[in-house]
Amino acid sequence: MTKTNSKAVSLTDRSVRALKAKPGERLELWDAEVRGLSIRVSDRGKRWVYRYRRLDGSQPRVTLGDYAPPGSSAGDLAALGVAGARARARKLRTEIDDGGDPAGAKALARAEAQAETIRTTSDLATEYFAACERGEYRPSKRRVQKRPATLKNERWMWKKHLEPSIGSIRVETLSRDAVKKCLRKLLDEGKGVMANRVRGLLQSMYAWAKVEGRTDINPAASIAPMAEEKPRTRVISDDELRTIWKALEDVSELRTPAGEKVSVGRPVRIAMQLCFLTMQRRAEIATMRVADLDLERAIWTIPADHTKSGRGHVVPLAPAAIRLIREALQLAEFEGRSTEAHKAPSPFVFPGRVDPQKWAIHPSSLTQAMRDIRAAVGIPDVTVHDARRLGATLMCGDRIRMSPYTAGLVLNHSSERGGAAAVTLSTYVHADTTNEKRRALVALEALILSIVETSPSGAETAR
Repeated sequence: MTKTNSKAVSLTDRSVRALKAKPGERLELWDAEVRGLSIRVSDRGKRWVYRYRRLDGSQPRVTLGDYAPPGSSAGDLAALGVAGARARARKLRTEIDDGGDPAGAKALARAEAQAETIRTTSDLATEYFAACERGEYRPSKRRVQKRPATLKNERWMWKKHLEPSIGSIRVETLSRDAVKKCLRKLLDEGKGVMANRVRGLLQSMYAWAKVEGRTDINPAASIAPMAEEKPRTRVISDDELRTIWKALEDVSELRTPAGEKVSVGRPVRIAMQLCFLTMQRRAEIATMRVADLDLERAIWTIPADHTKSGRGHVVPLAPAAIRLIREALQLAEFEGRSTEAHKAPSPFVFPGRVDPQKWAIHPSSLTQAMRDIRAAVGIPDVTVHDARRLGATLMCGDRIRMSPYTAGLVLNHSSERGGAAAVTLSTYVHADTTNEKRRALVALEALILSIVETSPSGAETAR
C-alpha cells in the first residue's frame, strides 16, 4: 500500500532522515523545489525517484538512487542526499528538454543486456571460435580462413591457460593486470613462447569483439610479448640424419633412457620420412588426402585451406616419396579392413584410429614420435620442423646448388616473392614452377638417400 502526499513539501536532510513508513506500507513525498522529484520510504529503505512527462502524455519514473545523509555516502555514487538528488534531477530535466527519454534509454539498455549472448570471456571465446570456423572472421592479413588444426590448438590454449583464470570475467571488465597475471604464470613455468601465443589469441578474440561492437577495449593489445623468440638455426648433420633415418626404418631395437621400448607405428614413421623428402609441414603431411594425389603424374596438390600461407601448393613427388606414399596407402587399406565399423576406405593417407573417415592422424603424433626417437638415439634438440631447414640447407648448399628462391618455392613461403620484384611476381607473373621444384626435390631426395645409405666412414652400406 502506497501513501502519497500530493502536496509538495520543502525536503531537507533532517526531514527526510526522520521519515518512517509503517510495516507493509510505502510513503511518497514530493519535493517543492524540483518538480517531479520525490522520496519513497518503505521498511526496506528510502529511494529517490524522478517522474517526467513524455510527448505522448505518459509519465515514466526514473530511479535516481538511495537516500544517504550528507557525509555518509563517500564512494557510493548511488547514495544521495537532498542536494545530490536535486542536482541529478535537474540534469535529467535538461536531457528531457533536449529530447531525451531517460526511462526509455534505461529500458532499452536493460533489454539489450538481457539479449546479449556474449557476457563473459568464455562466451566471447565460444562465439569467436565459431566465427572463425565459419570463415566469417579471418584475422590474418592474408584474409585466410583458419585451418581446423589451428582452431583446435587455439581452443586447447584457451581451455588450458585462460578459461580457468578469466573465463567468468565479464568481457568489458577484463583488466590488463588480470591478463598479465595469466601470462606471467606461463613465463614462470618456463613457457615463454606459449605465453606469447596465448597473448596473441586473446588479442585476436578482443579484436573480433570490437568488430562486432561488443567492446572497445582490448586488454591484451598493450602488453608486449612476454618472451623473446629467436628463430631456430639447428641444422641436422649427416651423421644425425643417418641415425634418425635408421630409426624411422626400424624402431624394434630402440629403447628409451629408462629402458622402455620405443613404440612408433609405421604410418607415423612414413609421414616423418616424407617430411625430410618433401620439405612440407608436418600438419600438411599428417592430413594428406588421397584425392589430392596424382601418383601417375607424381604430383601432390595441397589446397589453399590446408596450407599455412593460404595459397594452393603443388608438390612434385620424387620416386622414393611415391614409394612411401604407396606403402602408407596399403597400410591404411589393411588396417581399415580389420574393423567392421570402418569398411569404406579413409579419405586420408594417414587415417586416425578413432574415426578414420573423419580424422587423419594428429600432427602432434609426429612431434611426440621425434621426441621418443631422439631420446632413444641420443640426439638432442631435434624437431620434425628441422627437416624443412635441413632440406633447404642441402638444396642451397654445394652438393645441389639450387637458388634460395627455388627452395622458397618448395617450402611454400609466402615471402618468397622476389624482394623488390614482389609486385611483379605476385600480380603479373603466374608461370608454372612445377618443373623447377621437381628438379630440386629429385636432387634433394637423391642426396638424402645417398647420405643415409652411406656409413660414417664414407663407404656405402651393404644393401
